[in-house]
Amino acid sequence: MDTYAERGLTHHHTLIDNDPSPRARAVLRIGIGLYLLLLGVLGGTLAERIRFDQRREPLLARYDALLRERNAGLMAIERAIAERSGPAGVDLAPVLLVMQAAAADH
Repeated sequence: MDTYAERGLTHHHTLIDNDPSPRARAVLRIGIGLYLLLLGVLGGTLAERIRFDQRREPLLARYDALLRERNAGLMAIERAIAERSGPAGVDLAPVLLVMQAAAADH
């Protein structure tokens, strides 16, 4: 007569080696589930970032246009002040042409 321990040992020896144990199948299922969950989270994050950038792009373009317009206005004010406060009889046009030529070379 076989004891309980001997029957337990012989039971494991009768399994086919290619058939994974229920514990191994459970671990595999959990691993696949976690992988799919992580993949879903990363995909959702990517989709959210793309949508956010699409909403933000027109706003940044408008801000950039307003900033350029403001800077152009400030430069016009500075030019007007420089023309009014320049020494009498000094022509600033040659200096501006030299500066423009130097800027064009860069």
